[in-house]
Amino acid sequence: MIKFNILKFLYKRSPMNFYIHSEGNTIIKSINNTFCGYKYNKEFTQEDIYSIWQCIKCHKQFSTMTVFLLFLILLYCVLFPNYKFLVDSNPLVAVIIFLITVFLIYFGISFLNTKLFEKSLKNKFGEYEKTKFISSDTIDLKYYKIFKTELLKAIGLILAVILCISLVSPFRLASRWTQQKKYNSVIKITTIGSKVFPIAPEWYSLRGYSHFQLGDYQKAIEDYDRAYRLGTDDYKIMNFDNKIFIKYYIKDYKGALKDFDTEIKNVKTQYEKDSFMWDKAQFLYNIKEYKKALKVYNDLLIQAEEDRIFLLKNRLFFERAQVYKKLGMEDLAQKDLINAEYDNIEDPFKNPIPEPNLLQDSF
Repeated sequence: MIKFNILKFLYKRSPMNFYIHSEGNTIIKSINNTFCGYKYNKEFTQEDIYSIWQCIKCHKQFSTMTVFLLFLILLYCVLFPNYKFLVDSNPLVAVIIFLITVFLIYFGISFLNTKLFEKSLKNKFGEYEKTKFISSDTIDLKYYKIFKTELLKAIGLILAVILCISLVSPFRLASRWTQQKKYNSVIKITTIGSKVFPIAPEWYSLRGYSHFQLGDYQKAIEDYDRAYRLGTDDYKIMNFDNKIFIKYYIKDYKGALKDFDTEIKNVKTQYEKDSFMWDKAQFLYNIKEYKKALKVYNDLLIQAEEDRIFLLKNRLFFERAQVYKKLGMEDLAQKDLINAEYDNIEDPFKNPIPEPNLLQDSF
């Protein structure tokens, strides 16, 4: 039975396994190419080997820091500012562009790091001969121990990060603070979060709620608008509705209607248009613009002939009946109630047209 040691297998492919002695020669492994080696016609001393290890660590740290800095630049100067463009464009094209960019960055750093390492070897030990690096079965216990220590640190760090994320989600923490009415604390943590990861709509939604509770309505509107623009899930429309609610609350009816018209004009699907038009009709009813609300309901009922999934005709007839009542057209209101089959409507559908209200995310 062949005994397989996974740690030794990983060690042989790790940066710690960086040299071999063979027939009086020493071969040093390239820091970026596992199968490339630099052959010297002499056997290096332990002091020389340690010196090379220190050089490898220095170059690895340089490589890691350079990759990290370039990643931040890519993230904050390219991906985040163009997030909506990348989401809205062809996914395949976006992925290909991203992968090509990452490859070029990786190739560039690896090439530069390799050249610097080769120059360092020449300066310290003279000229070398390039050859194939083949790991031997002999393991240097000193560097094997370093490998196990570094591997343990990496695993511990990964587990610590996973534990922290699972136990202390910043979204859950901010949500809990809103329930405890610690609105200033919510604003602080969400502001920090929005700087670190600015494309997460949850930051702005939670902060908008806190700004509203503290009476800073303009900032609340701005945050909910940002959350809506970034949103891609079911909470997207909720953030738009919250923005409308605040404008309703401060009686900025003109601004709210302008928002409705902008979204209706720019929608991509008929379903989205129907949704915004229905919300607009209810909003017009609540601000007592009954004639304008009636016009929108008329259009929705015509559209309901085709849209049998979202536009519920009986509910639309019922709501238009309420508009007719406000306009003093009782006969038309009764006719709509008959068309709505009011007596057969389930109780939840008999509720009056809802007023705008503030909804809160739950995490």
